[in-house]
Amino acid sequence: MIDVLLALHLIGLMMGAGGGFGSMITMQEAAKRPPEQAGVMKSLGPVMARFSATGLALMWLTGLSLVFVKFGGFSDLPPLFWAKMAFVTALTVCSILAHITYGQVKAGNVAAAKRLPVLGPLSGASSLVAVVFAVLSFH
Repeated sequence: MIDVLLALHLIGLMMGAGGGFGSMITMQEAAKRPPEQAGVMKSLGPVMARFSATGLALMWLTGLSLVFVKFGGFSDLPPLFWAKMAFVTALTVCSILAHITYGQVKAGNVAAAKRLPVLGPLSGASSLVAVVFAVLSFH
């Protein structure tokens, strides 16, 4: 059971990182393109954000399950686990804000899109640091 949960946790990580980094690269490329091409490329952002958020949700579900199945709860987890969770929480907040922002842009608030170049790197950095702390926590 633990191996299945861990495999699903890592699949969630791949989905989250893949969608996040794919979106970041697509937006950087869109900035270099003519408006008609940029518009098509930018339309991929919300799709990749949903894919990434699905991975993040899978990670939350499997991570919480692993805490209880493998460790019997939160009481015996190392301090570095809590550092990891701080960055996972930051990543989750950035993901939620990105979804809200995409909704506002879709509703016509084009100015809201200015938040995306900030949220993307914050998400990516939070994700990378969370992985480092996860490795340090469970190695």
